[in-house]
Amino acid sequence: MKRFLKALLDLLLPSFCLACEKPLGPTPDLLFCPDCLGMLHYITSPLCPCCGRVYCKATGGDHHCGPCLAKPNHFTRARALFLYEEPMKEVIHRFKYQGKTACLPSFARFAHNLPQLAELEGADWIVPVPLHPKRLRERGFNQALLLARAFFPKDSRVTASLLIRSRPTEPQTSFNGGARRTNLKNAFDVVKPHRLAGKKILLVDDVFTTGTTVNECARVLKKAGASEVMVLTLARVKEDY
Repeated sequence: MKRFLKALLDLLLPSFCLACEKPLGPTPDLLFCPDCLGMLHYITSPLCPCCGRVYCKATGGDHHCGPCLAKPNHFTRARALFLYEEPMKEVIHRFKYQGKTACLPSFARFAHNLPQLAELEGADWIVPVPLHPKRLRERGFNQALLLARAFFPKDSRVTASLLIRSRPTEPQTSFNGGARRTNLKNAFDVVKPHRLAGKKILLVDDVFTTGTTVNECARVLKKAGASEVMVLTLARVKEDY
């Protein structure tokens, strides 16, 4: 009976690749066809042990990048699962802006099987980067919260009640350099700071671009009493370094 119901479900609700939308076989473990799966760029060493910048052209082991040496971040380490390239870039775009959440089980499996999470163990709280209430109403969900729940299913440490976005901001893609920091100035606030005192925080977001957003969140969290802030994102932008 179970086999029959499974076959019936596959017939009624066939699976398609999240990236190229090719039909997949029955009940696939990952919603990516072999071609798209082969194009995903998993992040591995060598990288910057602080911000996670990937050294695509470098040889040797992990070492701190110039920007992290010149100006330390408020977070201790940031890790991402993939480079923000196609086809993952398109899948994230559909998830974030079109509400196509069928990707979440696949993201969860990727996170479970990759080593990055082992470097981020020991968090007392897992905190998604918040959206302003206006943006949340427009989108209908906070993608960072959905990712946190996918990466850490049924984990009571996941909470969206400690950090809020207290004023609306323009999309960071509209700015460069110092303008990104100005755009985020006084944009985040901590709720119930007593719950953060001496705690280790894992901050979750979808994409690490320049790190300005997560760094500002980390600054606010540490100012409120957090002892350490780490960062996990699904993807990060590749830099020529």
